[in-house]
Amino acid sequence: MEIFILVITFLIGINLGWNAREMYARHITESILSKFEQLQDGTIEQDVIYITIELDSGMFYAYHKESSVFITQANTREKLEKQLAELFPDKRFGCTPKNLKECGFIK
Repeated sequence: MEIFILVITFLIGINLGWNAREMYARHITESILSKFEQLQDGTIEQDVIYITIELDSGMFYAYHKESSVFITQANTREKLEKQLAELFPDKRFGCTPKNLKECGFIK
C-alpha cells in the first residue's frame, strides 16, 4: 500500500512538473512572438537612431546615418555618449561594428 501511494505521488509530481514546463514554454513563445510583431510594425525601431561616428584630430563627430546631418561632437567617448543621451533622452543609438572599430570604440 505504501508503494502504491509513493508511485501515485510520483506520477502526480511528474504531471504537475510537465504542465508547468509547458505553461512556461508557452509564455516565452508568446513573449518572443509579441516582440517580433512589434519589430515588424516598426514600434521598436522608432526608439533607435542610427549614427556614424568620425574621428578627426582627436575629436569624435556624430552624424545621422541616413541624412548625414551633424548631431554633436566630443573629445572622448564618454562625453559623446553623455551628449547624445542629453540631446535624445528616450532614444538609443545604433552604429555598425565596423564604424565603432574605425573610431577605436571596440577592438
